[in-house]
Amino acid sequence: MSWRAYIRRAFAHAVAPTRHNVGHWAVCGGMLAIELCLIVVLRDGQIYEWEQDLTRLFQKTPGRHAIFDAANFLTNTISLEFMVIFVVVVGAVAALRMHSGAFLLVLTFPVHVLAQFPKAIIERPRPSAAYPGIEGVGGYLSFPSGHAEFVISFYGLLTYLLVGRVRSRPARWAMVAGWLGLVLTTGFARIAMGRHWPIDVLASYGIGVGVLSGLLWLHHALRAAAREPAATAPGGAATVDP
Repeated sequence: MSWRAYIRRAFAHAVAPTRHNVGHWAVCGGMLAIELCLIVVLRDGQIYEWEQDLTRLFQKTPGRHAIFDAANFLTNTISLEFMVIFVVVVGAVAALRMHSGAFLLVLTFPVHVLAQFPKAIIERPRPSAAYPGIEGVGGYLSFPSGHAEFVISFYGLLTYLLVGRVRSRPARWAMVAGWLGLVLTTGFARIAMGRHWPIDVLASYGIGVGVLSGLLWLHHALRAAAREPAATAPGGAATVDP
């Protein structure tokens, strides 16, 4: 099957109004609507009292610096260390012949950058000593949290791809639990270390869910297109992307 035919079939699967596709469209649309609503609500850069209280509580946690270092190492997309992780992960997935999965993992990066567009609209202050009892880096560009979004989209997609390759149910649950643990640790660390407020993190979790849903929608379409020859060829041909 030529690339042109493959892309044409993938596009047909992607736009088909199936229950699967409509579900993903609804999630993506819903998360985008929430993000746009928050842009309106937070347009003046206000910080709520409950956010300040929760931040003070998180910043009293012993060992928070160690937690921050671990989470930041795995989600800091502008660091050289993370770029090494990124390349190794994508290469390993491609080596497992999950070509569409490797492509979508690469796609998470530009989508991650685009998902940060509210930073160009809202000058929401980051945590700082200007708020009594709070430590932080100060400055603006607090909304949304890129780390909290990326840990959902990139590592969520990676977990999905790996779970699909493992037959052991305990191993699958361990992978999902590990991902959820990283999600919670990253969100906690962004607040505890004074990089973001709770709304920034919670909203970014939602943005990440929307991005992940969109990536899974594309993954389904790409795999469906790759399987199509096997369903139509006499005797069944090998799939393009197992």
